[in-house]
Amino acid sequence: MTKTLKKVISVVLCVMLLGAVMAPATYAAYDPEVSVNEEVSTFNKVLYNALDKVIDTLLKGINRMIPNPPSWENKADHVTENVLAGTEEFLDAPAIGSYWSMGYANASILTGNEMDGKHYVGGSLSLEDKVVSEIYDDLLARTVVMSDNSGRGKVAFVSVDAYGISSTDVRAIRASLADFCEANDIVSLNISVLHQHSAVDTLGMNGSILKALGNAGKADPVNGINDEYMANMTAKIRETLEEAVADMTAGVLFRGSADFSEFVNDKRDPQVLDAEFDRFRFVPLDGSKEIWFTTSAIHCVGNGAGGTEITGDYPYYMEQYINETYNADFIMILTAQQGTGQDWDAVEVPEGATTPEGLTIYGQALAERFASINNETVVAPLLNIAHKETFYTITNQILVFAGKMGLITNSVVVDGSNYQVVSEIGYMELGTDLAVLLVPGEIAAELVYGGCLGADKSWTGTEWTYAPIADMVGDREVVVFGITNDQIGYIIPDNDYMALLEPSNKSLELVATGNTTASTMVKDFEALIGSVK
Repeated sequence: MTKTLKKVISVVLCVMLLGAVMAPATYAAYDPEVSVNEEVSTFNKVLYNALDKVIDTLLKGINRMIPNPPSWENKADHVTENVLAGTEEFLDAPAIGSYWSMGYANASILTGNEMDGKHYVGGSLSLEDKVVSEIYDDLLARTVVMSDNSGRGKVAFVSVDAYGISSTDVRAIRASLADFCEANDIVSLNISVLHQHSAVDTLGMNGSILKALGNAGKADPVNGINDEYMANMTAKIRETLEEAVADMTAGVLFRGSADFSEFVNDKRDPQVLDAEFDRFRFVPLDGSKEIWFTTSAIHCVGNGAGGTEITGDYPYYMEQYINETYNADFIMILTAQQGTGQDWDAVEVPEGATTPEGLTIYGQALAERFASINNETVVAPLLNIAHKETFYTITNQILVFAGKMGLITNSVVVDGSNYQVVSEIGYMELGTDLAVLLVPGEIAAELVYGGCLGADKSWTGTEWTYAPIADMVGDREVVVFGITNDQIGYIIPDNDYMALLEPSNKSLELVATGNTTASTMVKDFEALIGSVK
């Protein structure tokens, strides 16, 4: 790259990114009396949209001058690999003789070398290095393997303490485990992250932007990923998968839920919040430890997004408390949690408390709420699951730029003049009453359950014309497993896709793939669900 181009890019970055990159780091409390449209006048909205257009045009010009990374192939040459098929058929009712079996294991993914100055902290873009400065607690991979024993295979879920993992690495992990999956009849292997903004970077975006400039378009980019750490994480995932399969035992699966609304705030209209968190409680018939498989719609931002300390955030402290108090194993997956944050008003944290002390109080409060669930029902032994490879056009030129520098490791294909991120979605049925959407990012709850803003309140002043995904599954209740098998960022309704520098602290677009991702994903789910229903 020429020195002149480097200077141009540096100026653009300083103007555009310095004030904007930290937008996702702050979670302001929502004021129900003030909408974005009321905060931003029509004149100013036109101004911000115009500024967006200028930034977009500048970056498009820069992006044309930067060569594509060697891994960015033409879409016509793309071959789908390591997307598992799922169950061969979808059953309408449990097969004769079916019963639940489940196994669990966890393992630390820390190597002990995280303080060597070569490990970066995920959570926000940075112009300079964000190396690990302190470790508050452990980071884990937690794995559950489950089967309805109908003869259609086992399904595995791995939940990792990480900011994000791209489909590139998810599929590489699957490839490394293909032998084990085939030998053990695992037909679906899913890797989710708990999206801690305080975990070792496994996505790439938290390396130094300025250092990455010199390697733009090259095969060996400079980013936030530490290869030793990734190799160890993959090894630990394999270890937990092997142990979970060996640990599988017959039992009964219960599902219950509770209202957690006071623990979470949503920074962005409309206030469609998935506040009924689920607990799937597996009770082994042999009297061994229960497994609590829980969901949450709360971002893990207890240590902020710009810090350099490592923590597993509130899930780590929940797990400690559940292990010690209830003698149960623990795994969590995030749901539809696009613009959510922790509401600290729900707990009493002493003034001057350290981050671990505050997270302990918050995590224990959540654990007690899960323990108080008293509305459980038995989940019938029926497990159906299917997957679909998907493509989402990258209209966010900042992400194209970051990808060309190697700061984002997602798989990308070239489709004419467009770039598309290669991802996947999944659809699962648990029992006879529940549908689960496997979503490769942070989806707005209103896309799933309904309630998208209309033309009178949306940023673009247009209508959202698609039905909620929940309407596609018949009588089943819908639960989301988010940031699963990929991290493509925020999934925002097309009609409410805001200007990047919108000033009311509600904009999430900086780390969104684009303004057509939501509508494309809704149609993808319609096609996938329609193919198995």
